[in-house]
Amino acid sequence: MSANYRGAVLAAALMMLCNAVAAEEVAGSPWIVGGAVRFNYVYKSWQDDYPNGFVGLDTARLDINFDDGTLIGSAQYRYNRYPKGQGGYWQHFLHHGWVGMRLADKSTVQAGLVKNPFGLQPFASNNFYESMAFYTGFEDKYDLGVTYASRPGPVEWQLGFFPRDGGSYGGGGNTAGASNRYSYNIVPDDDQQGYATGQRDRERMTFTGRVVAHIGSAGQHEVGLSALTGTIRNETRSDGRDTRRNAVALHYRGGTGPWNVMLEALRYSYGTSHGAGQTYGGLDSNSFVILGAFGYPYPVASKGDIYIANLSYDIPGTLGPLGGFKLYNDYSILRKRVGNYKSSVQNVSGLSFSSGKWVFYADFMLGKHHPYLSPDGGGLASTSSVHDGYTRRINLQAGYYF
Repeated sequence: MSANYRGAVLAAALMMLCNAVAAEEVAGSPWIVGGAVRFNYVYKSWQDDYPNGFVGLDTARLDINFDDGTLIGSAQYRYNRYPKGQGGYWQHFLHHGWVGMRLADKSTVQAGLVKNPFGLQPFASNNFYESMAFYTGFEDKYDLGVTYASRPGPVEWQLGFFPRDGGSYGGGGNTAGASNRYSYNIVPDDDQQGYATGQRDRERMTFTGRVVAHIGSAGQHEVGLSALTGTIRNETRSDGRDTRRNAVALHYRGGTGPWNVMLEALRYSYGTSHGAGQTYGGLDSNSFVILGAFGYPYPVASKGDIYIANLSYDIPGTLGPLGGFKLYNDYSILRKRVGNYKSSVQNVSGLSFSSGKWVFYADFMLGKHHPYLSPDGGGLASTSSVHDGYTRRINLQAGYYF
């Protein structure tokens, strides 16, 4: 039985299990059980071994949610099985898992593996692959800690404290153990599946704060400020000294009619304390840190600015059974403030739509110096002159959500 066939069988079994559980749910129950199975067609312009692209399972996941009006909770576990063109590996991890309470004034407290309240929420993107902020650990990120969200109103604020990151889970023998996770965190490098730098950093004691003001007759414009500070634990230091990381972001979300805009300007700085030998390719060992998720680590510039500009248009009406059409263009860039490293660019033009429980994405991606958009695996730090031009990636996805 092939790996792709086993993945498809598992996905089908999960789909049937969740549908069976959902059928047994009693009306008005605080429990909701669901999940999703997603399949992709992928084409990479730099991948000569797959000139026509490839098709495979992307994700099978199980969702459990609870809400009785006061007590709340949510958990999601994922299994990924990628075809050879995508690395030919599998992994599984807890995407999030938390319990909480809705207070009398409608403010909420959540504890566990919870979403980090920083920047545009819930996402800084419209497309499936998200933005440059995701790949640098500032979008759609979950860590172990506690968050507080104020009651809804014209001005809302959130606070978060995360003593640790979200941890690592399981994967195939061709993955890096510390990077088998969903959220991009600073992780220890891997000698076989990483860059063998000897860096052994981890995120600790992180505080985040976010405040937004809703402006306009219907609050359709959201202007916000986010800040983050935390420590970096270097496990190779004999003196146990931690260094700091900081980030700040200004963000806006709003629009008029079917048009919607997302804007964000983000600056981050990682204070590193690496030895001269904790590097690769002769680079300054303190000009980058190692981030990891989805099975593999890669270097990211230790100081940088990220700019995001997204525009979308909601197309009214339906086309037969299809509806919810959204056209979008999501642009983001990482400008590095160390080592004279060249900028990394990501632009995604696409269309999303749905039909019943099915959701579809069609994304055309253009970029450079980006581990998911080019062969330049270390491109979020130092860049290779061999890969200095733009490369393309096409992603067509069908996902069944239940």
